[in-house]
Amino acid sequence: MKTIIAIVTTAVVTTALSSAAQAAEVKLKAASFLPERVIFAKHFYRWVNDVNQQCAGKVNISVVGPAAVKSLEQWSALKSGVIDMHFGPPNYYKGTMIEADVTSLANVPSATQRTNGAWAIINEMHNEKMNAWYLTHITNGVPFYLYTSKPHKDGRFDGFRLRSTPIYDKFFKALGAQPVRMPPPAVYTALERSTVDGYGWPLWGVVDFGWDKYTKYRHGPGFMSAVVNIIVNLDKWKSLDDGQRQCLTDMAVKLEADWPSLRAATDTEQVAGQDAAGIRYVDLGAGFAQQAHDLHWAELEAANAAVIRKLKPLLVE
Repeated sequence: MKTIIAIVTTAVVTTALSSAAQAAEVKLKAASFLPERVIFAKHFYRWVNDVNQQCAGKVNISVVGPAAVKSLEQWSALKSGVIDMHFGPPNYYKGTMIEADVTSLANVPSATQRTNGAWAIINEMHNEKMNAWYLTHITNGVPFYLYTSKPHKDGRFDGFRLRSTPIYDKFFKALGAQPVRMPPPAVYTALERSTVDGYGWPLWGVVDFGWDKYTKYRHGPGFMSAVVNIIVNLDKWKSLDDGQRQCLTDMAVKLEADWPSLRAATDTEQVAGQDAAGIRYVDLGAGFAQQAHDLHWAELEAANAAVIRKLKPLLVE
């Protein structure tokens, strides 16, 4: 009888401990602005897998893509708490928090931004304006380029219709082009039907989307940086316990440390893919990229001069 009681007691305790462990693991629903097959999202999905392994028993993240929540609506879903995490570019929520895009102009590594005070300022703005905790960002150091299906005209793009985003609308206009807004999945058809003559896009992903079929030129030097943020709904973040928050933070710090080598390897792969597709690189001189930077700094300073002037020396060497 004593043996039976001991066995039953052990089973009850084991079940209770198992249930407690399961209860301690919080499940977070994340949305990625691009599907997993696209190179930008691959790095995020890989990080999520690492988090689920290293934070097992504390945090488990599941990810949906734009098929479940439209890319341009994900930030709003994060802010309202419909989703718990969001992986997407800050220029998508420029209308709510224009200052968030300041990291696109940075050349200081994200790891340094965390230690020199920049991260804290940016996080505070996300808290106040986006109801979000700014965990980290990736793809910093991956520049944008101007891709076209036809050649430039003495460095000008007068009459060109270019798929654009808010951060370089003014730049494209200054080059004589007409910015056109559309989500990434619509660009292939627009190129196919010649309703656009090109697009602004980072070094990565052109071949992933199949845009290389209609792309002949990549104009540079590359400008700004294709930053993509990883943010958490602030109410959800506050509901986590110290161990859960610390594990997510530790994994963000690790990603920042690993990022330079991950970026370098991917840069090499992406350039090789464009070269194989016959996309010709056209160097328009240092002034090309500088014009893009100057215009965007001016726009950000006009929106919030005090904060941007405080951040600029922390982000640019």
